[in-house]
Amino acid sequence: MTLMRIAIIGCGAIAEKHVAAIAELGGGAEIAALCDISEERLRVFAYRAGIPRFPGATLHTDIDEMLTRPELDLVVVATSSDSHARIALRSLEAGKHVLVEKPLALSMGEARELIRLARAKKLELAVSFQARYSPRIAAMKAAVEEGRFGEIGHGAVAMRWNRDMAYYRSGPWREDWSKGGGLFINQCIHYVDLLIWLLGPLQSVYALAGIHGQFIGVENVGAALLRFKSGAVGIVEASTGVYPRTLGTSISLFGSRGTASFEGTALQEAAVWTFEHNHGSEGADSVSEQRTLSKEHDTDIKLSHTPLYRELLTAIRGGESPIASAESTLPALEAVLGIYQSIKSGLVVELPINEEFHMGGMVWREKG
Repeated sequence: MTLMRIAIIGCGAIAEKHVAAIAELGGGAEIAALCDISEERLRVFAYRAGIPRFPGATLHTDIDEMLTRPELDLVVVATSSDSHARIALRSLEAGKHVLVEKPLALSMGEARELIRLARAKKLELAVSFQARYSPRIAAMKAAVEEGRFGEIGHGAVAMRWNRDMAYYRSGPWREDWSKGGGLFINQCIHYVDLLIWLLGPLQSVYALAGIHGQFIGVENVGAALLRFKSGAVGIVEASTGVYPRTLGTSISLFGSRGTASFEGTALQEAAVWTFEHNHGSEGADSVSEQRTLSKEHDTDIKLSHTPLYRELLTAIRGGESPIASAESTLPALEAVLGIYQSIKSGLVVELPINEEFHMGGMVWREKG
C-alpha cells in the first residue's frame, strides 16, 4: 500500500481531530507537514498533538513554500472559514488532493470554481461533513432508501449548544459574518446537510435569527423552514447560547409508515426507531434495531473523521470518491447561504440562489 503523506494547514482546535483520525488509521498515511502563520502556535500544537509520532513531519509558516514539496499527497485545510476557498485553490493549483473543513467556501461561485479545478486536474476534493459517517445516520439513510418510512412528511433537527464568550474571543472570525462566523454556517450546517442528504433537494428556505445574551456580531439563535422538492418540510432549530451548557442535538424523520429520532451530544441514542411491520403492527425487529443503534455507538461523532479519511485515501489510490465529496456537499452550502439571504431580506428564498451572494454582504435587516 502506498504511504500517503498529509499536510495540515491551520493549527487550531479542529486540527487536533484530524491528527487523531490520521493516527487511528493504523498505517498507510502519515503527517508529513504542519503549517500555521503563527510560529508559536505551530510549535505548541506540534508538541500537544504528539507530532513525534510522525518523526518525518516538518513545520512551516509559509503555505506556498510548503506546497512546493512534491512528496505531499493530501492537504487538509483547517483554518478560519474565510480562508478555506483561497487555500484550497492554492493547494489544488499545486497538484495536491484537498480535504477542507466546512464550509468549502463563502459563496457558491467560489465553491463551484474549486470543484471545476479539482475535476480538471483529476484531484480529489472533499469537505469535512463527518456526521454523514455516523452509524445511526447511515442506518437512517438506508431506511429511507429502502422505503421503510413510507411517504416522509417532515424532518427536524434541533441543535442546543453552549458557546461562551471565550469561544468567540479565541477566534475573532467566529463572530464575523464576512469571515464565516455564525451558528448556521459554522455549526448548524452539519445538520442542514444531514436533512438534505436524507430527504433530497430543496426548493426554498425561510429563516429567522437573532443575538441573545451575548455581545457578538453574528446570530446565536435561529430557526429555518426548508421546503423540499418532494413536498416534505424541514424544520431547523439552532442555538449556541443555551444556558448553562450544551444540551445536545437531535434529528428526526417522520413518515407514513415509520418514525426515527436520534439524540444526544453525538446523536448516539436512538430515542425512537419504529416502523410498520406485518401490515400495521410494530415488529420486534424495530425494537431490536433501536437497542442495537443505541448500544453500539461512537462516544463522539467527531471521531467519524477516521472513516472519512479511509474513504478519501481509497479514492486517491484510485477508488470511488468519498460520500463527503465537495460536489455532494454543495446543496448544504447553498441551503445555508439561502438561509442567510432570508435572514437578511425577511423573505422566502427560492433555490438556486445567486452564485455571487457572499457572506461578506451580510448585515442585519433594518426594521421598518
